Amino acid sequence: MPAITRQFKRIPHWVAVDYASILHIPDDIREWLLDSDSLTQRIKNHCQTENKGCFSVKLLHQGMAIPSNDEVQRLKLPSQRGALIREVLLYCGDTAVIFARTVIPIKTLTGPQKQLSHLGNRPLGEFLFAQPDLQRDAIEVAALSNGHQLFDSAQEHCELGNYSSELESIWARRSIFYLHHKPLLVAEVFLPSVFEQGV
Repeated sequence: MPAITRQFKRIPHWVAVDYASILHIPDDIREWLLDSDSLTQRIKNHCQTENKGCFSVKLLHQGMAIPSNDEVQRLKLPSQRGALIREVLLYCGDTAVIFARTVIPIKTLTGPQKQLSHLGNRPLGEFLFAQPDLQRDAIEVAALSNGHQLFDSAQEHCELGNYSSELESIWARRSIFYLHHKPLLVAEVFLPSVFEQGV
């Protein structure tokens, strides 16, 4: 896959999940954002039990690139240090329901974690939640709108405007996972189709 070299425009306003922030999250979205279990497994189960089609992952981009400023700050990386960046879509049947972006520091890609660079179309979540030493830090959430880095990246592949002419924002969450104390940052954008499908 070609390296990701584009730079994003606006940075989302990420907030830690607390009582105040929860109050501003719509009820039908809140459960999704706060669920600390495997999102991959949740969608996979729904696809099977509700006959929505097969679960699948489409790798959009993977390559070495400079993370955005907020990703650098979140991971506490040295400025202008490259990382492996992976972007995928999660599908339920023919419908894309999640856009995900993962930033994996070079120092994380050592030992058994080298496998992270060879996942291809296999789901990252399936790999992560199978690791006995997996740890996850606090979830942060953001409402994304046109011009935000993740919104525009998702729009590039999903045509978000097709869902609703009145669509003003979509929700996303992110958190750092640790494998043997080595970090990677996973951001998940919940596309409007995930709620239309009743997942």
